[in-house]
Amino acid sequence: MSEPDLLPEEPSEEHFQIGQKAADHLGKLVDGNGLKAEQVRLGKHETLVHQLSGFVHIALKPDVVKGQVKGKRAYGQVLGSEAEVMGQAEGLAQGFIAEKNVQIELLQLLDKEPGRGWGIKPFMHPLAVTKKEFSVVDQCTKCSGQTYYNCTRCMATGFEPCIPCGGAGTIPCNVCFGQMQMQMPDGSRGPCNRCAATGRIPCNTCQGHKRIQCTLCRGDGRVGCTECDQSGYWTHTYEMSFHAEAEFDLDRQQIPPDVLEIVMRLGIKELATEGHAEIFRLIQNPEPKFLVVPYIAFLPLANAEFTVEGKQYPSGVAGLTGRIMGIDPVLDPVIKPGINALAKLSKGPLATESLITQACKYRVLRHIISRLSHHTKRNVYQSVLRQYPLVISDKYVKVSINYAHLAILALSKGPRFKGMLVGTVFAAALCAAYFLGPLHGMAGNAVAQAGKSAHMVLGIDVGVLVASYFAAWITIKVFAATALKKLLPEEVQEKDKGLPAAGEQGWYALLTTVTVWTICAFFATQKPEWVASILQMIGR
Repeated sequence: MSEPDLLPEEPSEEHFQIGQKAADHLGKLVDGNGLKAEQVRLGKHETLVHQLSGFVHIALKPDVVKGQVKGKRAYGQVLGSEAEVMGQAEGLAQGFIAEKNVQIELLQLLDKEPGRGWGIKPFMHPLAVTKKEFSVVDQCTKCSGQTYYNCTRCMATGFEPCIPCGGAGTIPCNVCFGQMQMQMPDGSRGPCNRCAATGRIPCNTCQGHKRIQCTLCRGDGRVGCTECDQSGYWTHTYEMSFHAEAEFDLDRQQIPPDVLEIVMRLGIKELATEGHAEIFRLIQNPEPKFLVVPYIAFLPLANAEFTVEGKQYPSGVAGLTGRIMGIDPVLDPVIKPGINALAKLSKGPLATESLITQACKYRVLRHIISRLSHHTKRNVYQSVLRQYPLVISDKYVKVSINYAHLAILALSKGPRFKGMLVGTVFAAALCAAYFLGPLHGMAGNAVAQAGKSAHMVLGIDVGVLVASYFAAWITIKVFAATALKKLLPEEVQEKDKGLPAAGEQGWYALLTTVTVWTICAFFATQKPEWVASILQMIGR
């Protein structure tokens, strides 16, 4: 069986080193952002290790597969009713939960989880070793246990009316056809010898008895029950197995409110998965209906004071990882000169090289500039918050991203205009090749031959517009990317895929592309139907 952990009398020394871990982490965050890692010092600090209690509650629930077979057949344990079968479930669950092999299987399942099951999400686990079979024998509902039932065709008489004679016993004479006379040798007509001049003869099927033996019960008046194979019984079968349903509960009543708040911020499961707490699984306790697996977690929390360039920053630190839970933004005043440089860059290309150098002195600003060359502002914002939690304020992150975005647009403004001109030429060439060449006529003929609506041709026309604008738009972004690659330092060159924003030149390109597309359509050799409709309206 999976062995429980030995709970130490005192937390290990590692729990009391979280303040220094937090200082080292803070040093890595500020390093290269106008500060050096060694400028971060751990001042006063006090660490308390809190014990958190929790348990995994495991209950067994039955799964029943019902079946039915003909006859009286023993299948597993024979009981009197389905209610008795279901009544066995509770007792079986208690028996299985106490079995060592079941406990071993469940504890081995918990062993695979971080923290050996601490904070595990609710789950269901089938237990193959818990299979049991039952059966209930009932009388057949069709024959009521008699093995047979009265024939419904002959109403249990064994006979049914003769169909050929309609139950009359006679049929029309096959010589005189019911006329009672027949043709004589001399040509006259006389009494029919076959039916004695009655016009009818005995029925060949029932021999005049007016009824025949029932073809269903063969004259017996009853039929063997096919529902139960003439046994008078049905056997209902039940295959019962159990699955484990487990859920973790944290003993919140024993945790101080301020500590519980930190636990919820870190995440209950994350205490184990991210290594914030030291987890101990204790001896399991099988109760009559459940298996309870208790846990104790050692979570260190510290009040610390960090010194950065002589300034004190009080902070809360949580967990063995030394996570900083709250601190004044250390980087805000430090990176301000770099943000000012970006603000100046956003207004024009004056002193470009020195301003870029000034902004790129700060690692966080290099990160922002680099990612803005290929990603949206929202994406960059989320990236900065992940990599620099707490040490820079939300306000400074947004300001930095906004100025960096405007600076990139300003730096690439000239190349984007060049890209717009080149892209517009590409767009005009595509529109002219389509409308002024044979392609538009070929598209119209293909649509007509396919029997499609004329609106499809308009769709193709619009598709040409979209393709033309896309060519112009991409050209603008490529020119901008090429220019930024030359202007920005190597350390901020983003290796990721993507292109910078097209800026206002993208909107200009849309306007010029639509204009060129419209002009080409009006001068097309074979004018589109929508152009012809517009010209007709103007003519009126």
